[in-house]
Amino acid sequence: MRFKLAWRNIWRNKRRTLITVSAIAFAVFFSSVMKSMQLGSYARMIDNVTRFYTGYIQIHTNGYWDDKTLDNSFENVPGLLEEVTDRKFVQVAAPRLESFTLASFGQQTKGALLLGVDPDLEHRLTSVKDKLVDGQY
Repeated sequence: MRFKLAWRNIWRNKRRTLITVSAIAFAVFFSSVMKSMQLGSYARMIDNVTRFYTGYIQIHTNGYWDDKTLDNSFENVPGLLEEVTDRKFVQVAAPRLESFTLASFGQQTKGALLLGVDPDLEHRLTSVKDKLVDGQY
């Protein structure tokens, strides 16, 4: 009986009911579209960052995350890179050494990123050679 009364009450004013239903449908449709655009943008941003710089995984020595200094970096042991690239899902691996330093000119001093790479392996990972505008790689 309650359902029957509610149904009659909804259709008592058809214009109001149609406006409300269409407003809800419009809001649900556009919120779904916006959510899918948001999730797609996030996925694309993550893919761009991982593809163009860090990759999906980084290997560090024990204690690096507690104290990120060059003292906690490890040597490029022969065979380590081959061991990593021989894994099933690893496409490319490249050794890197990153640190921060001070760069100065005249009276100005700024913080700078110091990045040591193997140029050939780095190109395979980030395609940096293709982004060169002028000069030689």
